[in-house]
Formats: sequence, structure tokens, C-alpha cells
Amino acid sequence: MSDVPGAFAAMALQQQQPLDNAVDASSRPEDLSCPCCFRPGKLCDSFSPEEAPMKIRGLRVLMASHGLDAYIVPSGDAHSSEYVAPCDERRAWLTGFTGSAGTAIVSMKEAALWTDGRYFNQASTQLEGSPFTLMRQHEPGVLDMPEWCLQQGSKIGICGGLCTLQFSQNFREKGLELVPIATDFVDVIWGSRRPKVPRNPCLEQPLALTGESVKSKLERVKKELNGSALVLNALDQICWLTNLRGCDVECNPVFFAYAVVTDELTLYLRCLDRELCGNGLEQHESDERIAVLKATLLEHFRSEGLAANLLPYSSFDAAECAQRCSGRKVALEKATSTLAMAAAIPEERRVLVDCSPVEIFKAVKNDVEIAGLRKAGRRDCAALVGFYGWLETRLGRVGGGVDECQACDEIMRRRRMMGGPLYKGDSFDTISSVGANASIIHYKPTPNDCATITNKDVYLCDTGGQYGDGTTDITRTNHFGKPSEDERRCYTRVLQGHIGMARAVFPEGTPGVMFDALARAPLWRDGLNYLHGTGHGMGSYLNVHEGPFGVGGGAVTADKQFAFHAAKLRYLNEIRRGHYVSDEPGFYQDGSFGFRIESDLVAVVAETKYAYGTRAWLKFEYLTPLPFSRSLTDPSLLLEDEIQWIDAFHSQCWATVAPLLTSSNLDDAQDAARARQWLWRETRPLSEEACPPVPPAIDPSKCHSILDF
Repeated sequence: MSDVPGAFAAMALQQQQPLDNAVDASSRPEDLSCPCCFRPGKLCDSFSPEEAPMKIRGLRVLMASHGLDAYIVPSGDAHSSEYVAPCDERRAWLTGFTGSAGTAIVSMKEAALWTDGRYFNQASTQLEGSPFTLMRQHEPGVLDMPEWCLQQGSKIGICGGLCTLQFSQNFREKGLELVPIATDFVDVIWGSRRPKVPRNPCLEQPLALTGESVKSKLERVKKELNGSALVLNALDQICWLTNLRGCDVECNPVFFAYAVVTDELTLYLRCLDRELCGNGLEQHESDERIAVLKATLLEHFRSEGLAANLLPYSSFDAAECAQRCSGRKVALEKATSTLAMAAAIPEERRVLVDCSPVEIFKAVKNDVEIAGLRKAGRRDCAALVGFYGWLETRLGRVGGGVDECQACDEIMRRRRMMGGPLYKGDSFDTISSVGANASIIHYKPTPNDCATITNKDVYLCDTGGQYGDGTTDITRTNHFGKPSEDERRCYTRVLQGHIGMARAVFPEGTPGVMFDALARAPLWRDGLNYLHGTGHGMGSYLNVHEGPFGVGGGAVTADKQFAFHAAKLRYLNEIRRGHYVSDEPGFYQDGSFGFRIESDLVAVVAETKYAYGTRAWLKFEYLTPLPFSRSLTDPSLLLEDEIQWIDAFHSQCWATVAPLLTSSNLDDAQDAARARQWLWRETRPLSEEACPPVPPAIDPSKCHSILDF
């Protein structure tokens, strides 16, 4: 069954469009004919939906029983998450495509999958031989989802608990009203094979790291609501508001919950759901665990200055929500709230907003959070310097090859050493890619299918860490041998674009789309481009991708980019002081190589000669002290001020990171010396053709422990 609370799901089903008279609209999918043998009743034991054709066959039987012309399977879960738990990987299970973004639609005769430019290569490979046609989103001549559905018929179904209000609006604007279904068809077919739903405990995020109490955050939110209630389902928003973190979704420190804000805070937590156990002793232990967890959470909120109502996740339903909201207007965020949630609230009481006040407040990092992000960035870069020094040495040995997966493991190991107890895990699966694999924008190596890193090919590594005081997302592209002139030229253009955004000075409130051209202009001059955004918001020990703003717009034509409201909202949203954003232009030559340079920036006040107007002037503080590739940089293509900026930045990299490269933070003295040697060589001024062979000694008084950074 879907994880949509019962009453919400029921109301969503009641409000769906009328179905064909030949079909009983109240039929439950479980009671329909088996897609395997077509016997009446539940799915038979011999039904084995491991192959895509059988899964689609099952879907079509369920679609026919509901009078649907097509059925949509989105990527997100009931909380509109970008990254989901294994139990919510419905689209991946159905199609075989494992990228984080994509939507599958199955009609009675066709099956298609839409994804963006980050995943064109990956999807093409993973869908090969499957019934699904790859729809390259935003490419010329490619139908968008509503246009394709209009060719299939007028009754398009989707699980009401998985469909956001914004997604539904995109179809409504094209003349299609989606039919919400209570029980997701994929869940029915997946059956007992579906992974177990996680119920991990919530963890306190100390006030010393958040910089603001829950009570203060709630007061700000309630002031913004002006008497309305707010229902939240976005997991990172709930984590930020409550100063709690979790581990229900890999790489994302979130827990499954809903929240209702009125005069008080009510949380519906999956970790408080009662599990039915096999015997009385196990049941007692499970119930006791829940009681202890609830007491711990109540104490957390008392220490934060307020009381909170804590209820099981499964009790979040229409009647409960209506009672909590006490006749108030109820605010729902269109980008994350689902059709099932909206159906539970009378239309006259709904207030649909583009961004919840929690999303807006969360994006602005306070001084404590920014201090933590600085430390996390330095710590993470020190771990990566150790990795690159180790990798370069291994590549120089006979028989010392390292494959892409081994590199991922080594980065994690070094983060663990450098970060100590502050290291919580990676912020996403590391993209470790060499040669042609680097041209796959979101490539993911697997132990049974990965390449060996050599000194003859470009190596792109996009990786991030989760630390108690911050989240990082860093990409560097290196070549440990002699790159070609084309490789150096393309890399240098990417570097110029990266610097262009990093050096920006701008009035507060400038929309993200304005920065996109700064990053793309050097590439455009050579007829180059990249099919992804230039930057995204980031969390503070939260999700590596967050809104409400982003930097992008130049990957596709304007009519395609802004055809949907979500893209308009993201790229036209303003950049404000305290916003934490990535800067990641790139270029990818299919089948040959790929380049991306990504660092993390925070918007801070700038000092300017003049101060025209009433808006504050801002700049970006650079939080990723990791050098660029000397071997790939062509100084002859750089402007003088760009060379000066790079040299100054590299000087800061040495001064900031070298003190962390000690034997106590790395494997041993030899490993530390190797890391310092690599950093010293990579941070020399670009005008120096011959690097002094030995880096200067580090003053022990300037060395830092892992807890300082």
C-alpha cells in the first residue's frame, strides 16, 4: 500500500474525475484480475514482476479497471523528496532508470520516461532494450508530458499522495485534469517485494550549531502566517524547524514526518508508529523503545523553550488535521504538498503558496550556520587534498591502478579520518568518473561496472560530505598526465565561467537567472554549453539540494525553460544575504571527456565604492579552498585579472588547508607529507613553470585539530 494516510487517500479518491460506466470506480486495485494469469482476486504467487514488460502489463490491467488512458509514476515520495528511501523508488523499480530525476508515463500502447540533460546518457544506457522510450526533456521536437498525454487520451491517473499541486497545475494549464488514485498502482504490483519502510529515531541538532531555537523559528513562521495554519510535508523543512535530524533517507539527514503549525507545533513521526511484532516480548520492547524516544523528543522541545504535540505518522489524517487547524485558513506549499493533502482541506480554507515561510527562512543561513559551513568546507577540502595526493602517488606506481569505486571508498575513509565525530556520511553518492565516463553528467560507478583511473584521461570527481556543522558539494576535474590542447581549452573556459560567478558583486534581490550568463559566457564564446543548471541552494547539515532559488536558465531555450512554474520560481527567485549556493559550470563531450568545477559560496555584504539605491550590495564568499588543476589550465586564455584572482585564491588554499594536513588527521607522517606536497605544487602561481620541490615547514602553532575545522 502507499504511505499516504488513510483519510487523505480516501478523500483524494472521492474527488477524482468520473470514470467509464463500465468500470466500478470504487474497486480496489488489489481485487482486480491478476496481471499474470488474469484470474480474479489478488496477485497470484506466480506473478513475478521482475521484468519491465510484466510490470507494465500489470499496470495496464489496473489502468483498464479504472478507465484510465495513462498512468504517471513520479520520482518523489509522499513528501516530494528529490532523493528517496528504497521503499519509495517506484519509478526506478518500474523502469530500471536510477537517476534522481525523471517521470515515467505508461499508456495502453506506449511507455515513456522524461528526464533532464544531466541524465540523458545514463537513461539512454539503462533504458536500452526496455519498453520505455527516452524523452529528452526540453530538447527541440520532444513533447512535454502534458502534450504526450493528450495524444493518449483524456483520463490520466496518478497516485494522489505522490502528485504535487504544482505538477497537477502544469497539466491543468494544458487542458488535462489528472485523476488522483488512492493506492499507487506500482505499490500494488511491487507487493511484498517492496523494501521495508524506515523508522529510524530523530536526532537533536544542538543550538550551538543551528544558531536559533525552535521557539524563535516558530514565532517567525507564525508571524508570517498571520493567523493561518501551515501543513508541512517537506522533510528538510520539518528538520530545520524542529532542530532535529534523521537518517531515513541515504545521504539526507532527514526523518519521515508531517508537521502542522497553529498556535502550537504538532508533529506526526514515523519513528513513533507502532510496529506489529511476532511475539509479546518483541512487541513490549518495541513499544518501550517508542516511549523512550517520545520522552527524549519532548525533553528536546522543552529545552528549546516550548511544548510540542508528538503523534504517530499513521495518525495524520483529514479529521485530525481539521481539528488541529480549528477552522483557520490552511497554507499549503504548491511545490511539495500533494493532491491528497489538498483534498482533505475544504477549498475555501486552502491558501496555496509558492514557498512556505519555512522554506524561505531556511535558505537564509545565520552567522552560526555560516561559521559552521566555513569549517566544514575547510575540513572537507583537507580530506580531498589527502585523497588527491594519495591518488597521484598510486597512479605513478607500476600496477598501482585505482578504479572509480575504490576512489569513492578512499574519499569516504579520508573524510572519516579528517572529520572525526562531526562526519556523518556523504551528502550524495560520489560521482567518480574517468575518461568517457566523465561525459555522463551524473555518472555513478558500481563495483561490477567501473573503469580504472589512469594518468592518460581526465578524472572528474563530484563529491560532498555531511558534517554536523555543514554540508558540502565539491567538484574538481584533474588530469594526472599530459592533457590535449582541446581538453585544456575546454577546461579553461569552464574555469573562467566558474570564476565569473564567484567574483560577482550585485544588489540584493538579483534573480538567479542573472548569474547564469556570467558562468556560461566564456563557454558560449567558443560555442560550448552544458545541459544542467549553474547552481543550487544547499542546506546546513541538511539536503545538498534545496530551494527556493537556483542559478540557471541558459541550458535550453526560454520557452522550454520557463514553460513550467517550478522553473520560473527557482531561477527568478532572488539571491539574498545568507544564501548558500553552488557554482558549477561544466562541459561534456559525449564519449570522450567531461569537465565540471564546483564550489560552495555564501552571499555576504560587499564593500563598494558607491552604494547606489536602497538595496544592499552583496558578493560571494568562497567556502571551498581546493585548488584548480594546473595541468588542465591554459594561462594564455586567461585575462590578467583572472590570473591574479586564481593566484590569490591558491595562496589562500595553501594558508587555509595546509595546517590541517598533519599525521593526526591523516594516515601517518608520510601521508601528510604527500598531501602537503600535492597542495604546494597545485597552489603555486600560474607564472611559475618550475615549482620549488619542497613545501615550507608548517608552524605547529598554526596546525589545527579536526574539531577546530
